[in-house]
Amino acid sequence: MNDICLSEARALAAEAIARLAQEEHLGDLMIVDDAVVETASAWYFPYDSTAFILHGDIAAALAGNLPARVAKDDASVTFAVPQ
Repeated sequence: MNDICLSEARALAAEAIARLAQEEHLGDLMIVDDAVVETASAWYFPYDSTAFILHGDIAAALAGNLPARVAKDDASVTFAVPQ
């Protein structure tokens, strides 16, 4: 399989984050685009609550969440720290 591009990886991460938000009742979440990390094998997409990112509402901030990791070679999505 060919490596996926950043925009494809971001779309996959956004879908996974939206599913997580729904399953865990976390409200609206969004990717922090300025903090995306790229490694040789994957992209890591950090996210937080929309209320925190856009409005600075500290009470809405998430704690301990792992970024969405999208593998470049097979487009698999997991939640892990950058390596």
